[in-house]
Amino acid sequence: MKNNPSNTKRNRLKVAIGPVYDDFGGVSQHILGIKKSSFHQINELPSKSIRIALGKRGQRLWSYKMRRTGLKHYDIIHSHANPWFTNLCLSSRTNTCKWVHTYHTLYFKEDYPNGLNPNQKQTNRTLIEVGAKADAKISISQWLHDYLLEKYSIQTEVIPNGVDLEACDRANPGRFVRKYSLRNFILFVGYLDPIKNPQLFTELALRMPEYKFVMIGRDLDAIHLKNEYGISASRNLILLNKLKHDDVLNAISACAAFIMTSKREGIPTVLLEAMGMGKPVVAPAHSGCKEVIYSDDYGFLYEPDSLDELVEQTKRALNSEHVGKRSRERIAKHYDWEILAKKIDSVYESLYK
Repeated sequence: MKNNPSNTKRNRLKVAIGPVYDDFGGVSQHILGIKKSSFHQINELPSKSIRIALGKRGQRLWSYKMRRTGLKHYDIIHSHANPWFTNLCLSSRTNTCKWVHTYHTLYFKEDYPNGLNPNQKQTNRTLIEVGAKADAKISISQWLHDYLLEKYSIQTEVIPNGVDLEACDRANPGRFVRKYSLRNFILFVGYLDPIKNPQLFTELALRMPEYKFVMIGRDLDAIHLKNEYGISASRNLILLNKLKHDDVLNAISACAAFIMTSKREGIPTVLLEAMGMGKPVVAPAHSGCKEVIYSDDYGFLYEPDSLDELVEQTKRALNSEHVGKRSRERIAKHYDWEILAKKIDSVYESLYK
């Protein structure tokens, strides 16, 4: 039943949220986490059946159709990092179709050696100028909330990114070990983009030749690594390219330590997953990584871009015995989707009070 602003009962709202083009990546996992745990009727767009049946060409046709039909038949439309979908939500918003926008992060020129490209600049403009017009705005981290408020006077509610702890608990290290014959390794999950700073992880592997290092993510293979960064993988570095999300979770559950080298993060889903599995984690002391780890009780922080400190903290993580249980407890208390989805539901419902 279509809701209206005067309806105060807790009926299930029909929500369109997206876009989801792949299950690999933090934004997609964020959207799917909301769908799993929300009280309301969540429709991720495009649907999984469209993604599977039609492939990328079908997704382009779907995008064309959405531009023509809009999303006005939903009670709530919820945009995220994609500028095209953000503009679609703006054009679809009506008195009975409310719009929520979530900020995950922005592009910062200092994080890219050659500055921002035109697409990144346009994405920033859309998220700042168009996203600011939403009926309700969410930031997934405190640092981003503060930045948007101070720099652009955009007021957001902080609801952090979350993690599906049930999926973490289903992860099976034995499956990964049997499939890849790898154990007791140090893990990186990401992609080749400079924001993820994969080069620092390869330098870490060179400095610690007695350990195995594994990199999982889009374009993480010897050819792309050589072409993008001029790096030849060391003998102790294994490159597995992109895997399905379940396989990534199995890899995290099998690793000896999980490392992040990102130049900047909102609240990284993969870090939440590693901590949710009680893994010792090492990450740079800035942005969302610092927010999540918070103190030495829950993980190990190093000065950004300091290889020496990264090596030291990685060795500490490998020898640690105290952080696993505590980090799991922290994630369960502050970042479980079962808790956070209720806060997002409250945002949805507030627009119809």
